[in-house]
Amino acid sequence: MTAMRVLFAWEMGKNYGHVTQIADVAAELASRGAEIYMALQSPAAMRPFAGKFDYHLLQAPYHPVRPPRKGEGRMMPQIYPDDLLPCGYANPDDLSAQVRCWRSLYDLVRPDALLTQAAPTALLAARGMKFKTAQLGRSYDVPPLDSPMPPLRYWEEPDKKNMQAREDAVLKNINEALESLKLPKLKRFRDMMETDMTFLCTIAELDHYPERKGVEYYGPFVKTDSGESYSWNKGAAKRILAYIRPNGAGFESCLKALASLPPDHDIIVAAPGIPEGVRKKLSRDNLGIIDGPVRLDKLLPDCDLAVSHGSAGICCALALAGVPMLMLPGHVEQLMFARAVGRTGAGRGLVGRYGGRDILKLMGVMLTDPQFRENAKALARKYASFSPEDLAVRIADEIEAGCSIKSARRKKG
Repeated sequence: MTAMRVLFAWEMGKNYGHVTQIADVAAELASRGAEIYMALQSPAAMRPFAGKFDYHLLQAPYHPVRPPRKGEGRMMPQIYPDDLLPCGYANPDDLSAQVRCWRSLYDLVRPDALLTQAAPTALLAARGMKFKTAQLGRSYDVPPLDSPMPPLRYWEEPDKKNMQAREDAVLKNINEALESLKLPKLKRFRDMMETDMTFLCTIAELDHYPERKGVEYYGPFVKTDSGESYSWNKGAAKRILAYIRPNGAGFESCLKALASLPPDHDIIVAAPGIPEGVRKKLSRDNLGIIDGPVRLDKLLPDCDLAVSHGSAGICCALALAGVPMLMLPGHVEQLMFARAVGRTGAGRGLVGRYGGRDILKLMGVMLTDPQFRENAKALARKYASFSPEDLAVRIADEIEAGCSIKSARRKKG
């Protein structure tokens, strides 16, 4: 029997959480005898999975995002196409080179299926190819296929004329790139995002796009058994977990706020990349600071409050565990997710100008108002039967069915 050949692609975004969304599916398909190829923006992200299953590792074609120069400021994306501009879509020549690289990669790998995670250019390049296409994401990078594309800041009054003009400008660059490669042009921007299969890996309440209709939610990939093991101090009045980054919004203010909490509050901070000097200066008996991820499964059942930047990965784990969330979003994707959590009543966020006092005040409200805990627990109870461990099996089943290829090995269970 010929083994199914599956190519996984990750192109945009910095955090290794992109890879954790596809690695379990890749491992499941590999266990069935599929031949796995991984084309990743950062191949080093597969290091934790080395030896766990067989795969071919490739460097994904991608356009490095240049940080803004001093005085430039950051572009505020209004629609999903805006987010692609720094990734090569502002220049047809840059984009055509990426598309050509992806198509050359397809000619070499000859996949039966392409599964993308934050890899829109991989999808664009796959148009007209014979293999099946699929995309997987926690919702932001799997936007509703509207025309025009929906506004990211949906809570503001949309300037529809401006939105359409912005989308048309990106579409023009795409079509110039395609024309230079003698490939068919797109009629609408949304056409480049259409796939044979879509795996929306979140729950309806935590969709970045609250107006999305007529879709199936598969539930989130959640991994809580990896990272450094920690335990709560016995007898603590309140237990607070923080998952924050030195380059994240409000980092210094948040650390100072946490460090000023009373001694009977037990605080565990996972801060990947925190300077060692800062970690040593602030650490004490009731404040543990880790330069890296922390194992969550032992901490979440007794956690009274979690602080984060509003990233979907950590927040989905918190939601399924019924933990109230205080969020400090730093960009539009995190802001959209923080608003989703806010709609459930399980959390609150801070944006704009704020300091340690503002964070402490909100912590006080969330630790004393039982409604946040009750709402968080209600959301967790609603999805108590959901099994993240079964998610990869379900997706692998559908990929095989979509490709009309049966497993070379018997499925797990």
